[in-house]
Amino acid sequence: MIKLIASDMDGTLLDDKKQLPPDFYEVIDRLEEKGIKFVVSSGRTYAAVEHLFPAEYRTKLDYICDNGAYIMHDGKPIHITPLDRATFEEFVRAAEEIGGLKLLVCAAGGTYHLRASDEFNAEVAKFYKNHIECDDLLAIDDVIYKLAVCDMQGAQERGKPALDAIFGDRLNIQVSGVIWMDVMAGGISKGSALKTMCELLGVDRSETMAFGDYYNDTDMLLNAGVSFAMENGNDYIKSICTHRAKKNSEYGVTQAIKEYILDEVTV
Repeated sequence: MIKLIASDMDGTLLDDKKQLPPDFYEVIDRLEEKGIKFVVSSGRTYAAVEHLFPAEYRTKLDYICDNGAYIMHDGKPIHITPLDRATFEEFVRAAEEIGGLKLLVCAAGGTYHLRASDEFNAEVAKFYKNHIECDDLLAIDDVIYKLAVCDMQGAQERGKPALDAIFGDRLNIQVSGVIWMDVMAGGISKGSALKTMCELLGVDRSETMAFGDYYNDTDMLLNAGVSFAMENGNDYIKSICTHRAKKNSEYGVTQAIKEYILDEVTV
């Protein structure tokens, strides 16, 4: 029996207009009746996802944010893994040397980035709230959870190999979009956070279900008993999952939950 469902947000639970499925709250209510916990799992910060849900539902949901660096349960942060300060400063300098990389610093006080064009600021605003322009990333005095790195020349092709060559043994660098990467402390991912959540709730791996569409969902999907790749997901994600869900634009997450959990079709 499934007791915990974790779902990625962008490209998975949210449609192409960044909106929740129209039946989302109906599904959450029915899951609650069955004692099944729904976990929002995102590369975004908590501040960038909480506004999507009305106040009465926020504490009904649990959250894996910053790709596993920040975990919320019952409305409270229960597990936070910040980036080491010295490593953060080394990363900023290395990114400057590589060139062509723009950094977002996701921290307790907001999401910081260097002053940029209106076009870049608009792109950032799609995914992050409370983003703060600054003149020097090394001057940021805050608890840093994650770095988001933009490489317009291609994250998978250029940025990740270059950064892995320097930090691959110390940091978890995950491709989260065509031009985006997320950087967390070593060993931190959506998958590690799912394990932490299962331990907290006393849920076995076999009792979990997860949905995702891109590389940064890999660990979460591999650590779930039942895994769904979105039809709009990339080929690698489809190759590692046990099941397939309809496109995010067709509300594949809630449709699959209805079919396999609420209508109790065997998975």
